Amino acid sequence: MSAIATGFFTPVLCVLLGLLLCWQQSALGPDLLAILPALPYILLSIASLIALLANQSRELALSLLMLGAYWLIRNALQAPLSSTPAAQIFYLLTFLTPVIGSAYLFVSDTGLRHPEGVLIALFPVALLMGLGQLFIANPELGAELSRASQQNHLSGLHISAVALGLYGLGCSSAGLALFLKHQGTPNSVLGCLMALIVLLCWVHIENISATMFIGIGLLLTINITSGLFRLGFYDELTQIGNRRALQAAVKTAGNHYTLAMVDADHFKKINDRFGHDLGDQALKVIASCMSKTGCGAKAFRYGGEEFCLLFKGKNRDEVADCLEQLRQVIANYDMVIRDKKHGPAKQAAGEKKRGASKRHSNLRLTVSVGVADNSKGGSFEHLIKLADRALYKAKAAGRNQLAFA
Repeated sequence: MSAIATGFFTPVLCVLLGLLLCWQQSALGPDLLAILPALPYILLSIASLIALLANQSRELALSLLMLGAYWLIRNALQAPLSSTPAAQIFYLLTFLTPVIGSAYLFVSDTGLRHPEGVLIALFPVALLMGLGQLFIANPELGAELSRASQQNHLSGLHISAVALGLYGLGCSSAGLALFLKHQGTPNSVLGCLMALIVLLCWVHIENISATMFIGIGLLLTINITSGLFRLGFYDELTQIGNRRALQAAVKTAGNHYTLAMVDADHFKKINDRFGHDLGDQALKVIASCMSKTGCGAKAFRYGGEEFCLLFKGKNRDEVADCLEQLRQVIANYDMVIRDKKHGPAKQAAGEKKRGASKRHSNLRLTVSVGVADNSKGGSFEHLIKLADRALYKAKAAGRNQLAFA
C-alpha cells in the first residue's frame, strides 16, 4: 500500500471504528459500557505523554485540544442544546475546533524546547478551556447567538451550514496536505475533524462522544508512535531506512542474503565546489535510484555518502546485473547545477575531477559498489567488512564500477 493510501486509510479506519463501536454498544454489556466514557481520557492522555516525550509540539497540541474538547462535551453537553451553557459550548466546538485544527497544518513543529513550541502546544487548549469555563460561569453570555445558530442547523443534523463548511474546508486542507506530505500532522488533523463532524451532527446519540473520541485517541496514539518509529529507523534527508533499520532487516533475512555497499565518488569535491545543498540533492538522487533497484533490493543509508543494499535470498551472482544497471542509471543521471556561480571555473577541469557531463554542463554522479554474500557464513558485521573491502577495491581500480569480495 502506498504512503498516500496509508495516510488516508488510518483516519478513515479510526472513524469507522468509532462508528462501529457506537452502533454495537448494546452488545458490550453493562461493565464495558460503564468504562466506555473513561477510555478517551486514557487514550488521549497516553497520546499526549508520548508526544511530550517525543518533543512533538503540534501532535501534543492536537492531543490536548481533543482532551479539552472531550471534557467540555462530557461536562456541558449532557443536556438539551437549547439550554445554557450547552448551546454556547456546542457553538464554541462547532466553530473554534475546525479553525484551530486547520491552523496546525500551517504551523511548523519547533519542538517543546523552544518557547514557540510550548505556546503552540498550550495556547489552543487554554483558549478552548478558557472560553468554555467562561460560558459555564456565565450561562447567558452569548446565549442568543448560540440559539440562533441552532435554529439554522441543517435538516436532520445539529450543525449549521456555515459550521459544516468550516469542517469541510478543514478536511479538504488536511487531505491536500496529506497528499503532498504523505504522513504526519495532516493525517491526525483529518481524522480528528472527520470524527468531530460525525459527533456534532448526531450529538444526541447515546455515547457517541465516547466512541468517536476513542477513535481519535487511537488515531493520535498510532500517528505519534509511527512518527517516533520513522525518527528512529528512517533517514530524514533521503527518506530511506538508516543503519538501525538495516540491522533490524538483516535479522529477518535468514541465512542467505547479499550486501552491496554503494559510495558516491568524489563526494567531498562535489560539496566543496557546489555546496552542501547540491551535495544533499546528490544523495537524494542516489537514494531514489537505489530504491528502484530490482532483485528485491532494500535500500538503506549507512552513513554520510555511503549506502547499502540488502538482497534477501540472493547470492552475489544473482544480483550482479541489477547492481550494474543501478550503476549505469546513476552514471547517466544528469543533475542540474542550479547555482552557476558555484560551478567550476573550467568545464574540462570539472569533468576531470568530478565526472561532469558534457550534456548541458550538468553534474554527472558516479558510484562505486562493493558486493559480498554470506555463502561462506559469517556474521553481519563480518559481511559488512567484506563488502567495504570490495568497495575500496572498486575505488582503487578507478571508481564507477562494481567489485566483489
